Amino acid sequence: MSNGVLVVGHGSKMEHNMDLAVKMASLLEERGEFGPVEAAFMQLNAPDIPTGLQNVVRRGAEVVYVVPCFLAVGIHTTEDIPGVLGFAKGQRRGKVAVDGKDVEVRYCQPMGQDPRLADILMDRIRAEM
Repeated sequence: MSNGVLVVGHGSKMEHNMDLAVKMASLLEERGEFGPVEAAFMQLNAPDIPTGLQNVVRRGAEVVYVVPCFLAVGIHTTEDIPGVLGFAKGQRRGKVAVDGKDVEVRYCQPMGQDPRLADILMDRIRAEM
């Protein structure tokens, strides 16, 4: 089965916030490990999550990894995004109907308290020294 990724951003009136999810999707796709990668948004920006999922599937993905481009776990990552996917609370995998076919969707965790993020913070501090 071929994989694909949907990077989900919050959505914002501020263009640079939208650009973050789009750039992350682009960087993941350039690495070539996960198949086609698209960005989508919870609100305010296009495409929305269902359209983004459809775009990944139309590019050949049969298993789609939905990864929230969020730093912390919160209501959006635990309830809102899974709800749009049609998942029950706590569900992380399941079949979703896209363009008349069942697609396996696997919902990933946000960045959270990953120790690698401290390295980025250290780089930002050093840049100001």
